[in-house]
Parts: sequence; structure tokens; C-alpha cells
Amino acid sequence: MQTLRSLVLAAIVGLFLAGGSQAADPAHGGGAAYAPHGAACANSWVLGHIKGRFASAERHIWQHGFVMASLENPRINSHPYAEPGLIRRDYCVAEAIMTNGDIRAVYYAIEHGVGFAGIGRYVDFCVLGLDPWHVHDGACRTVR
Repeated sequence: MQTLRSLVLAAIVGLFLAGGSQAADPAHGGGAAYAPHGAACANSWVLGHIKGRFASAERHIWQHGFVMASLENPRINSHPYAEPGLIRRDYCVAEAIMTNGDIRAVYYAIEHGVGFAGIGRYVDFCVLGLDPWHVHDGACRTVR
């Protein structure tokens, strides 16, 4: 048991040391997974995560009868104010091609360095016109 604790502690210390000076740089938000500003918008994991979460919500909650067939033209979205802080965020927009033929704007925010021990990212998104409870305000303003 003591050996297992030592190994876990060594792994955690190694993760912190592996980030080097970048982990302490607030402009990067920490972690070794730093990518240039806006590059994360087109990341296949991010786009797949959005499609998967939308499909799950559709299946279990909304039941409109359609899902995202694809996300096209992902790009950085201008944000109306500067965000000083330690968490780096990319605000993005893409067009969702739905299985019913509709095309809708999808706004999403990617927070970098917010996972376990500062490694990983969190993606929050809103499909314009499909936010029935106004979680992201009526026009997806919280992730624009």
C-alpha cells in the first residue's frame, strides 16, 4: 500500500514538473496541452464532444427527432470583452448541419487547463434557437 501511494505521488509530481514554465504562465492557462489561440476550435475531439453531448441530450431530454450530422467551418469567435484571468478560454462558432436539414449556429467555449491537476479542458456549447431553458441566455450569449 505504501508503494502504491509513493507511485501515485511520484506520478502527480511528474505531471506538474512536465508542464515546465508553461504551467506557471497565466497566458497559457497551464498544462502541456496548450495550443495556439483558436487552434482548439477545429479540434476533432472538441467537435465530437459537442456532437455527442447534443445527441445524448436529444435522446434523453428534448426528443426533437434530429441530431447534428456534422459541424462545419469551426473558427474563433470574437468575444466582446477581454477576460483577465488564469483560465485560458477560446470562444468559437461553427455551423451545425442537422439530420433534418436545418443549419444552425453553434457557439462554444473551450476552457483550457481545468481538468484534474490542471490537465484537460472543458467544452460548453449552445445551439442557437435550441436552448429551451435559456441556460446560455436567449441568444447563447454566455458562450459567444
